[in-house]
Amino acid sequence: MKVQKLFGTLFMLLLTTVAMSQEKTITGTVIDQTGVPLPGVNIVVEGTSNGTQTDFDGNYAITGNVGQVLLFTYLGQKSERRTIGASNVIDLQMEEDAQALQEVVVIGYGNQEERKIIQNVGIVKQEAIENLQVVSADQLLQGQSAGTQIVNASGVLGSAAVIRVRGVNSINSGSQPLIVIDGVPITDTAGNTLNRGGNTGINPLSFVNPNDIESLTVLKDAGATSIYGSRGANGVILITTKRGRKGENTTVTLDVSTQFSQSTDVPDILTADEFRQFKSDIATIQNGGVFVSPEDLGLGAIGSGGTDWLGGVQRTGISQNYNLGARGGSEKTSFFFGLDFQDTEGFIIGNDQQRAGARINIDTQVNDWLKAGMNLGITNNRLNRVGIENNINAPFTTAFLQSPVVPAFDDEGNFVQSGSFIPNIFARVALNTDEVKTFRVIGNAFTEITPLPGLTWRSEFGIDKLNLEEFVRQAEFNTPGGLAQQIWVNEDRWLTNQTINYSNTFNNDHTLTVLAGLNYEETLRTRSNVSSTGFLTDDLRNLGSGATPQVLNGDRFPSRLFGLFSRVSYDYKGKYLVEGSIRRDGSSRFGANNRFGYFWSAAAGWVLSEESFIQDLNFFDYLSFRASIGTVGNDRLGTFPSLGLFNAGGFGDYNGESGVVPARRPANPDLKWEESETLDIGLKSTFLNGRVNFNMAYFKKTTSDLLLNQILPPGTGFNSISRNVGEMENRGWEFELSTVNVRTENFEWRTNFNLTTIDNEVLALNEDAATDPQGRRIIDGPIQRAIEGESLNNFFLIRYVGINPQTGDAEWLDVNGNITNNPGSGDRVVTGSPLPDFSGGMTNTFTYKGFDLSVLMNYSYGNEVVIDGLRFADGNDAIGGIVNVRRQNLNFWRQPGDNAFLPSPNSSTFDLFNQRSSQQQLDASYLRIKNVTLGYNLPQSALDRLGGLFTGVRFYLTGTNLLTIKADEMDGIDPEVTDDIDPLFQGESFFTAPQAKLYSFGARLTF
Repeated sequence: MKVQKLFGTLFMLLLTTVAMSQEKTITGTVIDQTGVPLPGVNIVVEGTSNGTQTDFDGNYAITGNVGQVLLFTYLGQKSERRTIGASNVIDLQMEEDAQALQEVVVIGYGNQEERKIIQNVGIVKQEAIENLQVVSADQLLQGQSAGTQIVNASGVLGSAAVIRVRGVNSINSGSQPLIVIDGVPITDTAGNTLNRGGNTGINPLSFVNPNDIESLTVLKDAGATSIYGSRGANGVILITTKRGRKGENTTVTLDVSTQFSQSTDVPDILTADEFRQFKSDIATIQNGGVFVSPEDLGLGAIGSGGTDWLGGVQRTGISQNYNLGARGGSEKTSFFFGLDFQDTEGFIIGNDQQRAGARINIDTQVNDWLKAGMNLGITNNRLNRVGIENNINAPFTTAFLQSPVVPAFDDEGNFVQSGSFIPNIFARVALNTDEVKTFRVIGNAFTEITPLPGLTWRSEFGIDKLNLEEFVRQAEFNTPGGLAQQIWVNEDRWLTNQTINYSNTFNNDHTLTVLAGLNYEETLRTRSNVSSTGFLTDDLRNLGSGATPQVLNGDRFPSRLFGLFSRVSYDYKGKYLVEGSIRRDGSSRFGANNRFGYFWSAAAGWVLSEESFIQDLNFFDYLSFRASIGTVGNDRLGTFPSLGLFNAGGFGDYNGESGVVPARRPANPDLKWEESETLDIGLKSTFLNGRVNFNMAYFKKTTSDLLLNQILPPGTGFNSISRNVGEMENRGWEFELSTVNVRTENFEWRTNFNLTTIDNEVLALNEDAATDPQGRRIIDGPIQRAIEGESLNNFFLIRYVGINPQTGDAEWLDVNGNITNNPGSGDRVVTGSPLPDFSGGMTNTFTYKGFDLSVLMNYSYGNEVVIDGLRFADGNDAIGGIVNVRRQNLNFWRQPGDNAFLPSPNSSTFDLFNQRSSQQQLDASYLRIKNVTLGYNLPQSALDRLGGLFTGVRFYLTGTNLLTIKADEMDGIDPEVTDDIDPLFQGESFFTAPQAKLYSFGARLTF
């Protein structure tokens, strides 16, 4: 079937390749109302994809036929149309359009002219994402918005990405941003499925088709996020899906592509014979030079075969993507309708996903005072899961560690047991089932009533409904007696937004906009978890066929949110801008004594380019200065964090009777949201006739009332209590630069670059927290330590020095910095951080006639990762000598002068080498070519040869994760990886599956 789909795509591409026909070339010059040439004017033959732009001197050339219409558009100018006649020259003088000087940008509960925005928002427009081929929508943001860092947790399909807007803003609560799709805040609960290694959960953005997205807006400062009150502390990502256009002919777009996926990079581990020889050499040296053969060690003779486990868990995944979209509109109604089907095969065996979706967006102007519409997206997913890392169901982790001398099959081709706790991963993938089915509906319906000019009442009702079912069936071979487990989760959110907006301009100079609104949301999550064991045969699949059924849990998690909000904006002559907002939130997640909270912001802006002393410079096209301050909250506290809970069922069993017992956490009616106060100062500029845009911002965010666990005395009967007691700060700079480097008649080169620096500091922890020798409060973990007065994320490890070339001993540093051969836990110190010094992205776009090339890169510098799995994959005897090792372990010390990777097998430090230390801490700085897309649009002459069947045909090739520049020590390890979305565990991994390298080719047909 895969091959048939592949040939079907190739056949469609060949069918649309046609011969060229003759056409007419029109030339001309475009000037503005003062006679100055206009560079960058967009010119397109209406109803086609044939277009061009004027060069630096306002000149252009375009092909077309007599009778066709040329559409001229330019920011701040009125659109003009000219019909092609007998003349080959069409010159044009454009007129200023004061009402269309800037594009409208989506912000919280409304829209705003881009030139008047004094909030700090990152805007990713359609032209930046329309040609990107991605698996999930979060990948559209990678490297495209300053202050927004997205780390793909792994290459396993369906796993969620770690998204940080201006850094880590919490310790024990979530740090993921609020995601809003067409006005509906979506749920993103991580614990809806079974844990398969790595605490990331299912990607919430896998339920939206990337091809349906029109634009993304990242709200960053308090001026932008305070309107979302208790949920805005981690930033807000607004996703706007495609809409129709009133008064335009209906266009239908069919996009079909085929994709191939492979692993980006994997460690180089030993083959079976190399493993046998390695173990033999080590044992011989430790045996005083008396030869110890591989057979003596029970590893079999050299040449007796083995298993390439790592190669066996990888494959070339072949995927198909089909997208059909129709958009258009009449005089009063506009619509967009989309269908998509994605059949994705991961590069990891057993991991694939099928997604089918439909979307319909409709807006209609019923009459002069009533507008109505709806946005509705429906998605059905089926995901075959595999483990992400540090899990017996994780193919990559198991393949890294499994001994290569262990056979996977017997002589008859049947699976064989591995003989250790590390299973035969081929058997687990082939015989077991782990399938997650989800059905999700996200949408809203609205009406807008305009009883008076400038006054609008918008009434909106929305829904986010998720039905999830995970079914696990483990075969007898892998689990004696077999096992089945089934989880059902229903997570339903419904909401209403009622807003009144008033906007008016007085005396041509004063513009006032007032928004007042009400937001009510109700969420209910129910979960059932049932298992069964003791199956007569693997042919019996259902839970009821097991001899011993068991209800593991059944839970119900309701929550409610009620908010009142208002925003007032005023500007004088479009150059002096002020704005303020306030929101009052009430949430069932907060304690009874802090049920309601207030959040506010104030912002001011000055458009300096409207001042005569700036205009006299004749340099800036646009220049503005802005500042804002305000507060937002974080309500990711769980469902019942303030209540004293009881455990029932098996927890409360007493003498065979059911009962309840108190949970080990008392009630706290004073519990409330974590609150962040943000100061933001920014500059925005455009100059050299629009060819250069430069923006910069400084921010300082202080988060107080952090939710932390306070230890309680044993006499209370409780372990700890959750309280608002901590404080943390993030501060940094954001830079954005976009340039038109070259612009000629046929060629253009554009660059977009962004860079962000963030410094994080824990200002205060709870009073009863543990302290270090310096008296600082700390939160300690096996790899990281949060330290009061320092960053939240500090790798706290023993410092590894290396192998002494003269003695062959491994050497570490004690806590005082002295060389030691026998370090202990007391020698741990701060050794680095997973937080980068700076990060960002860069996009270069080239166009030449019908060709276009886009190169997107993202980067991170100064961050480190701890690959905890190296404690087992480096050294000799981590777990009884049964695990494989990396190739560099062959370089062990043999004689004085050796610069070795491992100590001497006779050294007392040989077995200590595997201990957790900075030896597993690696430089994770990288520059990655994230996406390269080469496209070609058929010229009008070729389209004419098709008899008018198509208005546009585009062929494209796309490569994702093609090249990563990184430190040598990261060979075989993906630097863009983390196994947990928890803020305290960033930058840690246990052989998490790397990112996928993708190659796509396809065609986009427009009718």
